[in-house]
Amino acid sequence: MCAPPHKPALFFDFDNTITDGDLLDSLIEAYSPNEAWRDWEQAWAEGRIVARECLRLQVENLRVSRETLLEHLSRVRIDPAFAGIVAWARRNDAPLSIVSDSFVPLIEQVLRSNGIEDVPIFANELEFGAGGRLTPRFPFHDPAVPRSANAKARHLAPYRGRRTIVFAGDGHSDLDAALSADVVFAKAALAEDLGARGARFHRFATLTPVLSFLDAA
Repeated sequence: MCAPPHKPALFFDFDNTITDGDLLDSLIEAYSPNEAWRDWEQAWAEGRIVARECLRLQVENLRVSRETLLEHLSRVRIDPAFAGIVAWARRNDAPLSIVSDSFVPLIEQVLRSNGIEDVPIFANELEFGAGGRLTPRFPFHDPAVPRSANAKARHLAPYRGRRTIVFAGDGHSDLDAALSADVVFAKAALAEDLGARGARFHRFATLTPVLSFLDAA
């Protein structure tokens, strides 16, 4: 695996990339008062509704207090290699951001509980209301990218032609970002999507290969 010629710009999906498993899905399953979320998930998988609508329905259906949710998130551990990647980026003045279909307050709580702060996050917004009601906002939605509630490629665009762009992700919602990156680490559905297109990528199970790649840069 060849290292990039310049210090790259780094972009990471969050769920099942920095975390072990899809954290948002697990929260939806844990705090949904009924099984309607499964029907919406199936409708999204079959292309009958877009990602933003699926997430809106699922999140608005949740019933959980802010305190309970944040306490739950405080127990979530992340891939140990991510702390090393953040440290590498800071030593080398390399931009590093998280681009996710999850929600900023959830990601911030998990990172904070793992001793990581001040990482730029481009994700959806979440408001906590009375009675454990949650209201999602989607500031980066693009109708042209229906598989994602956050058009992730737009966050990579400022670095095109200026730095090598490295992206790591796992899901269908990561495809637009992966196709916009120079070096891609992929697993699960993203690896299948890229493989079907004949696109080049590096398979990963943990973020250790990403850190090794950067150390060789």
